[in-house]
Amino acid sequence: GSDADIVGTLVDLDGEPHAVVGVLRDGFDFPSPANEFWTPLVVPFAPSGTGDAAELRTVVRLVFGGLGRLRPGVSPEQAATEASTLLQTSGASLVPRAGENQPPRDGPEVDVRVVPLLEEMVGRYRPALLVLTAATALVLLITCINVAGLLLARGVTRQRMFALCAALGAGRGRLVRQLLTESVALSLIGGVLGLAAAAVVLRVVPALVPGDVARLKEVGIGPVTVAFTVGLSVFVGLLSGAAPALQWSRLHLTRTLNEGNAQSASGFRLSRSNRSRAVLVMAQVALALVLLVGTGLLLRSFVGLVTFDRGYDPGNVVSAEALYPRTSQPSLAPEAGANSQDRYGRLHERLFDEMTARLEALPDVEAFGLSRSLPFDRNITSEGRLRLAGTPRPRDRNEMVLTKIRIVSPGYFEAMRFRLRDGRAFARSDGPESPGVVVANETLARELFGDEPAVGERVTFAIGEPSEVVGVVGDVVYEGLELTAEPQAEAFFPLAQANIVREGTIGWASSIFVVIRTAGDSLPVLPFLREAVTATDPQARLGTVMTMETRLSNAVAEPRFYAVFVGSFAGLALLLAALGIFGLLSYTVAQRRGEIGIRMALGARRGDILALVARQAAVLVAVGAGTGMATAVASSRVLESLLHGVATDDLLTFVAAPLVLLAVALVACWLPARRATRVNPIEALRFE
Repeated sequence: GSDADIVGTLVDLDGEPHAVVGVLRDGFDFPSPANEFWTPLVVPFAPSGTGDAAELRTVVRLVFGGLGRLRPGVSPEQAATEASTLLQTSGASLVPRAGENQPPRDGPEVDVRVVPLLEEMVGRYRPALLVLTAATALVLLITCINVAGLLLARGVTRQRMFALCAALGAGRGRLVRQLLTESVALSLIGGVLGLAAAAVVLRVVPALVPGDVARLKEVGIGPVTVAFTVGLSVFVGLLSGAAPALQWSRLHLTRTLNEGNAQSASGFRLSRSNRSRAVLVMAQVALALVLLVGTGLLLRSFVGLVTFDRGYDPGNVVSAEALYPRTSQPSLAPEAGANSQDRYGRLHERLFDEMTARLEALPDVEAFGLSRSLPFDRNITSEGRLRLAGTPRPRDRNEMVLTKIRIVSPGYFEAMRFRLRDGRAFARSDGPESPGVVVANETLARELFGDEPAVGERVTFAIGEPSEVVGVVGDVVYEGLELTAEPQAEAFFPLAQANIVREGTIGWASSIFVVIRTAGDSLPVLPFLREAVTATDPQARLGTVMTMETRLSNAVAEPRFYAVFVGSFAGLALLLAALGIFGLLSYTVAQRRGEIGIRMALGARRGDILALVARQAAVLVAVGAGTGMATAVASSRVLESLLHGVATDDLLTFVAAPLVLLAVALVACWLPARRATRVNPIEALRFE
């Protein structure tokens, strides 16, 4: 409540009192707006059990993050080297001291990566920002070309006025300045309107941009933005007015002042005054095709992400996270003993029992289960090196298979509809007193057993009891959007036997994921799930309740945003290119109206006139499309970091984009061509 005397007050966090020692300034968000308070860091890891720490090193891989401010003149590389040396030295204390008959052991391997904080926060957005900026620049350039074409057409009606000005003493420089002044004035007016539109757009941008983009709240219209807009408007005005100014300031006075309508004798070709416009229209077509190809690649990537088979069925599955307060956490101090970690195991096992009692009888519930990791979430997993049990212990740890360790309950495979390739899934009989069991994915089974059956074989870590492989499931994509990445080896252990892999984990998490597959609406199930969670601990609660389809939608939100954004610009570019073709052909038909009348009076049929106009459009589109395809091939690699499962030279995209452009061009040239075929020869000749 904005209490100024909050410092020193005790507040309750997860059932424990905490004294408020400070209040950060308003608007402080780090590392994301979701963080509302900070507590002191307590190192959450200490090796459990009595295993050899040298063997532990082959099992455990920990990743910790930290913040530091470098002294002036110190590079990130220097800081990384120094930190690695310090941590390597201090890490030796984690290794038991050598006895009289034991050689000294080295400390754990330490790899330090030092990255500037700004790079860590916004670095991943840089490729996307470059692509979006390039798309914006292309549309702006197409707009400049369109405006230049309009100014060229307007100059046709003013060429006699320019000639009179020149005859009365106006030099070429004076005419150029006049035309550029008009163009810059138009551009500045457009810049003011653009700023007004940007102010409106910025109000809705945070809702459109997916995820928590760092520093997005700082984006706004300030003095720098206004100055940039004014400068850009002047540049755009000069760029748009350059071609008209150069053409219409260079006139043959006698010919211009004395010519009547000699164009009719030149045949149905682009007149000299329209050739510049034709070049500009071809440039519009080329740039529009570049954006169309980019949109096609992004759309193909997005569709691939949505339709890609990840190894499970997200339909009709609701997921939630059971969150337990800190008072439910066991002590992780070394002196507390390994058995202190069993408390989480008992909580989660009891949660499964409570869910069974409440959900099993519900008619719409098809399956349910628990897991410490879930696709498209934090994926709290450990990594261990598995080997065949009963074989000599490898000397080289690379002889063992580095495996992702996942802890799940019975029913999880059925709820997610993992594909069971061989054997069985976990059953409730796989309890803590039963022999150890494990379910391997196809990659792990292939790497450990080759083409031999995996079910019935026994595997083990560097330390710990062996487990029997009771089933093999298909590979599942848990994290990331790299659809072409090699699948990882994964081993699933039952929730009740998680102590088997404790040596390879950091400790139990205070939360666990729940998945429930229903035949219909999942909302009626949630009250029963909440009852099951609170029955295990009155202070526990449900968090992040959503369907798996929603999780998938959120995971592909960024690719969807890029495809929609670039696609909108491509549509605008295509519209501008179509307007350019339409305007040029319409103006040409209007200029050649007398010639068309003569041709029709001499026997030309409507089909012949239609072919004359269409031929001009075909030449413009063909030259522009050829240039655009070459440019698209050269520039498509810019999108490489935003594509998933689609090559930058995707054949379907490079075939479909020109066809779309051709279809729009046909529509653009149809109206002028239709108008040309309806010219009345008598009226045209009388006008002539």
